[in-house]
Amino acid sequence: MQRGQTKAYQLQLMDRVLWVQVFGVSSLLGTQEYIRDFRALVTPIVAQPWAVVLDIRQWQASPAQSLDLLKQNSVWAFAHNLHHVELLLPADEMLTWQYLKATEVEKPAYLTKHIAEDEESARLYLQAAGYLKGAD
Repeated sequence: MQRGQTKAYQLQLMDRVLWVQVFGVSSLLGTQEYIRDFRALVTPIVAQPWAVVLDIRQWQASPAQSLDLLKQNSVWAFAHNLHHVELLLPADEMLTWQYLKATEVEKPAYLTKHIAEDEESARLYLQAAGYLKGAD
């Protein structure tokens, strides 16, 4: 990452879970970079079902082109064994609506989607589902 340039997201792979935290506005270039990073991180685990935690509590309204790219990424993720989504939603209903528009694609029947209250409840749910190992 170049000095003075901050990404509008943070990604971390733990076991078979990709933790995604987004904040700020997703520019078109930033969205393309996010998708590249997202796919690069999960590629080693797509042979088996995996999960994602989407923390969008600090997301800002983003351009429509970014939403189209995010839809394409959702389709890609489902085609590559994404089976479980944990959501941490913003208080702002407009941003929740934007998230719904960005993920408005046909979802596989096996997909589990859960709205978590906080990181800890998402973690416990994912441990129970077998995507995350228990705490040491």
